[in-house]
Amino acid sequence: MSESPRKAREGEPGLTRPRGVVVTAAGPTMRTVLHELALPTFRRLADRWGYDVHAAEVQVDGEGASAAAQEAKWLKVSLLRQALRDYPMALWLDADVLVMRTDEDIADHLHPDHFQALALEHVPFEHRVNPNTGVWLMRSCPESFSFLDAVSAAGRQPGPWSDQGAVLAALGWRRGDEQYRWAGPGLGSPFLLRTSWLPTGWNQPYLEGRTEETCYNSSPESYAMRPQVARPQALHFMGMTPQARWSHMAACALRASDAAGPTPDDPELTTAKPG
Repeated sequence: MSESPRKAREGEPGLTRPRGVVVTAAGPTMRTVLHELALPTFRRLADRWGYDVHAAEVQVDGEGASAAAQEAKWLKVSLLRQALRDYPMALWLDADVLVMRTDEDIADHLHPDHFQALALEHVPFEHRVNPNTGVWLMRSCPESFSFLDAVSAAGRQPGPWSDQGAVLAALGWRRGDEQYRWAGPGLGSPFLLRTSWLPTGWNQPYLEGRTEETCYNSSPESYAMRPQVARPQALHFMGMTPQARWSHMAACALRASDAAGPTPDDPELTTAKPG
């Protein structure tokens, strides 16, 4: 499913050229979460800053260790590649992300000389620091395609991550053990030098309600002491069971709607209120 570019502002002819595209995807388990909770927040961000939205449907969920599940995770790479052929920029957002604020364009954090921007995930319990691809901004340029080629060439990595593990390999990141404990910056590849780092608030792990019953691929302790900001741009509900994820995302989606703020076309931004 894709959506056309936003209309031009009043007084401007035709349609504005989209600045980029927001790309996402979901399998059967996450489809309702995506369409009812996450996508409305993606659209608010896209409408405010001039992005199209493309949401793909996957036949198999990208969770678990089966070959089909691992293959579904790799769809992210192919969807980004296609989006970069059609748009100046592509912003990937996982289906378990909520955009909480729209007052900042994520592209402001992409250095003019860099081809991509990612946030770093800090996990003190596992002595781990690594890029997280749940929020991933790329510029359409030869280096982006070369990087995606390098990710594909790295192939499936051992352990719980498939595509994200390959991203770490392409960046020359030190992966630590098979579960990525002790992962951190390594010698680095040339791609690392042209990667920008997003503020924590653009891919902030959701930390509330983490119990043995609500976490499916990591311990509740692994979410303790992670960096967080008071008003994040995007919350990432990673590693939660489907039931817990729905419950917590639904509650936070209401806050996202309240926090969205006026759009650039809103009179509140351009017209002073009478005293």
